[in-house]
Amino acid sequence: MENSLLSSYQLEIEEVLDDLRAYWLERDISRYNITAFSKVTNKGANIMFCCPSHEENNPSCGIERNYPYRWNCFGCGAGGSLVDLVKIAVGLTNELLGMQFIIKNYLVVSSSERKPIDIESILDGGNKKDRVRSLSEEVVLRYTKKRHSYIYGRGFSEHTIRKYEVGYDEATQAITFPVRTSNGLVRFIKKRFVSHKGFLNEKGIDKKDIVYGLYYILQAPNHITEIYLNESETDTMACYEGRLPAGAILGRILFIDQIRELMRAGIKTVNLFFDNDKAGVECSIKAYELISTHSAIRVNVVLYPNQQYGITDIEEQKYKDSNDLLKLNMLGSIKVIPYHEYESMIRIAGILDIEEIKTTKN
Repeated sequence: MENSLLSSYQLEIEEVLDDLRAYWLERDISRYNITAFSKVTNKGANIMFCCPSHEENNPSCGIERNYPYRWNCFGCGAGGSLVDLVKIAVGLTNELLGMQFIIKNYLVVSSSERKPIDIESILDGGNKKDRVRSLSEEVVLRYTKKRHSYIYGRGFSEHTIRKYEVGYDEATQAITFPVRTSNGLVRFIKKRFVSHKGFLNEKGIDKKDIVYGLYYILQAPNHITEIYLNESETDTMACYEGRLPAGAILGRILFIDQIRELMRAGIKTVNLFFDNDKAGVECSIKAYELISTHSAIRVNVVLYPNQQYGITDIEEQKYKDSNDLLKLNMLGSIKVIPYHEYESMIRIAGILDIEEIKTTKN
């Protein structure tokens, strides 16, 4: 299946907006904003209409006529995906119901033509055997009962170590990090040697749908909509130590399924916090392209202390990653800026060919 079910169909957005207005007017909430979804106007690449988030007489809200059908209000700043818009109009509670509504009303001509569709599979990216696989909690507990001084040397408190269930495997002499899916299943145990650099991981494990740490964020008592996205589990733990909710892509490549997980978790803003080197900059550029293409998530970039006065050299930097900043007590010195401002800094510095990076496949 393609990146999104909607990418395979051309929706008539004007028709969709008319239907959404009808659903909106049937709800009691419409009395507070009677103009929502009205005055639909074709503006070429976009369709304008009155915003459902605030009352107005002149349409300031626009939605793309083509996939991915993102919408945004220039008046109040509301916006998101087509699924988000459906949820607002119809009064649905989650993304799954919004997608079901779209499939039922716009992607199928008649019930006789309707094929069985596994919605959970669509949103989860498939039911591959390696994604069904999970380890028992007993395996995790076996390791978490033990500790090694290495993990304390990285600047982590006992609270953070317990939060992320970090342990130690004496047989392999490695630190253990349980890697959980968003719903808490342990896909695999990542192991990091303590005597030398390197990892000991099982082969053939699919992790393209996992954002490390997202499961723990979802357990927070208050809903979190903004996270710092980094490369490794220790980076995520460092951010947590510094009171920054974070998740790791477990490498230098962001995948579409990971974006889907962020959307399912209700993440609205992502602050890219990849390593402070050339590869990290390339990762940020590619991540922005992927996120902006497949979601309405807002993207910012974290500037390391040495980058805040201009980016002139991205090799051999003093601060390698967020864990380095934690150990040096410098996490409070980072600065978050909009992605486009960050890209302008890279262009001015002239140290990377941004267009080539954008067109190069992972």
